[in-house]
Amino acid sequence: MEYEFPKKALEALSQGDRSKAIEQIQMERNISREEAREVVAAFILSQPSLQATMRLKESRAETPWGLMRWLILFQAIAVAIGYFLFFRDQW
Repeated sequence: MEYEFPKKALEALSQGDRSKAIEQIQMERNISREEAREVVAAFILSQPSLQATMRLKESRAETPWGLMRWLILFQAIAVAIGYFLFFRDQW
């Protein structure tokens, strides 16, 4: 299998943007999206340092949702305390 990637595809992979790399391979080689996905996946699997970079980028992408979870939990606790303080006489 050939591993001659376009420069833009390599830049996209180094930034963690797999879909952009797939699009670049698809346009450069004039192949279907599925074939381009397989080429990119094979390239990533053959490069251990690139695998580590992709994992790091993907793990950082999950960080905002973790923060959102804590904010939702804080809001639920604040509502429960407010309900207890203002409506405890109505029980």
